[in-house]
Amino acid sequence: MRCLSLDFGGSSVKYGIVDQNGGLSEISRAPAPLESREQFVRLVKELYKGVEAKVDGVAISIPGYVDAKTGTLSHSGMYQKLWGICIPQLLRNLNCLVTVENDGNCGALSEVWKGALTGCQDGVVIMLGSGIGGGMIKEGKIHHGRGAAAGEISYMILKPGKYGFMNSAIFDIGMIGMTYKMCLAKKLDLSVQDYAETLLAIDSMNPESPLKDGQLKKIKADGKQMFCWLEEGEPEIEKIYREFIENLAALVNNIQVVYAPERIAIGGGLSTRKQVFSDLKLELERFYTSLGIDSTLKADVTACKYLDETNLLGAAYHFMTKRER
Repeated sequence: MRCLSLDFGGSSVKYGIVDQNGGLSEISRAPAPLESREQFVRLVKELYKGVEAKVDGVAISIPGYVDAKTGTLSHSGMYQKLWGICIPQLLRNLNCLVTVENDGNCGALSEVWKGALTGCQDGVVIMLGSGIGGGMIKEGKIHHGRGAAAGEISYMILKPGKYGFMNSAIFDIGMIGMTYKMCLAKKLDLSVQDYAETLLAIDSMNPESPLKDGQLKKIKADGKQMFCWLEEGEPEIEKIYREFIENLAALVNNIQVVYAPERIAIGGGLSTRKQVFSDLKLELERFYTSLGIDSTLKADVTACKYLDETNLLGAAYHFMTKRER
């Protein structure tokens, strides 16, 4: 059994063929079809026709609330032209099985299938990216929750009493928030950053921003640059990084004490840095010591096995398990 697996992101679509053993081949990318439904259909049709003889159908990973039974995308995520649409019905002219699942859930499914959550009945995946992706495993399957919204941990509030986007996990832990904080600290030009449009919108809501006037440096403040500044001992960046670790530890602890998963796997770009895991575990121990928490409530935190290919594998696993029913 093989399928064409498609991972729809904000700037591009990653795609490839996945077999029943988790083998990946013919991986490539195409620009994200964000402009219209017709553009979306054309792209999927073109990619499928190129491999039709080799696959049994199409597996899709996409941001937003997804009814995994019907493949309907609800009002969330960047593919606004598809909101309220049953995607398999939209692609019915392909005349093959089409399955759709949320991207965070696909990340969790890949780790259940072949990764860090293999053998776990209850687990959680946290993906550190521009925002914070998440997927919750209950009894070996995705827990979707009401409205298929379970795992949307970007919206978790970590500082009660404060409100708005700048007090959400997406800002406190995601690279969008850390990039904006680094731009404020270093007086960097927002227009040259990743997520420039979003950062400019955030800045427009900040009346005290120092980035509206004066000379701004055209330095890209991404994760790689952040760790360069950390190695150089930059105090403003150390403060931003310290807050990131504290907030990530609070997030992990809150998930653990509420859900009690066997394991929490963390993936995404920043998860490739060993320093992040060592610092996270030290911060968690501070929580545990201060609260007198015993081993039952302590989180078993590990790195995800997969990085760039995670959503392709998870979407394929969803496809294969649905096809077997």
